[in-house]
Amino acid sequence: MVILYEIIKMITFPGALLKGFLEHLFCRLWKVPVEYSDYMQRNELCGHVEHLLAPHKGSFAICFGPHIIMALLGCIIAFPGAMNLFYIGTFNWLSVILLYVGVSFLANAFPLVEDALNMWSELFSDESKGISKVLLAVPAAILYCGAYLERYCVSFLTSIAFAYALPWIVALIVG
Repeated sequence: MVILYEIIKMITFPGALLKGFLEHLFCRLWKVPVEYSDYMQRNELCGHVEHLLAPHKGSFAICFGPHIIMALLGCIIAFPGAMNLFYIGTFNWLSVILLYVGVSFLANAFPLVEDALNMWSELFSDESKGISKVLLAVPAAILYCGAYLERYCVSFLTSIAFAYALPWIVALIVG
C-alpha cells in the first residue's frame, strides 16, 4: 500500500509540494518545531513535513488550515478545466492542465493520520471547551475520515470524481 501511496504522490506532485509548504507554514505560524521538511520523500510522509505534536489550539489549525486552502484552490483551478472538458465538451490542453493541477490539489488536501489523531484527541480532551467541541466536531470528523482516505489512496479517486461532478454541482447551485 505504501508503494501505491508513493506513486500517487509522485503523480500528483504539484499538490504534494504545495501541501508540504502549507503544512510547514502553519507549523511555523503555531510555533510547532519542524523536524524534517523534505516535501517529496519516498515514504508515507511524501507531501507532508515531520513535526512535533501540536499543542491544543494548533492541532486543529495545522490540519484545517492547509486543508481548506488546498480544497479551495483545487476547486477554483479544476472548475474551468472540468467545465470545458466535461460540461461543454471542448478539448484543449489548457483545460487538461488545469484539471490535472486541480485534481492534484484536491487529492492532497487531507492531513496525515497521525496529525488527525492528535487533532481529535486534543479537540475532545477534558480541557477543551464544550462550544469548541460542538462547532469543530463536523470539520474534525471530515478531516479524520479524509486522512484515512488519503492513506489508502482513495482520495485520488474521490478527487477525480469530484472534479468531474463539479460543473454540475455549480450549475445546480447557480441555477
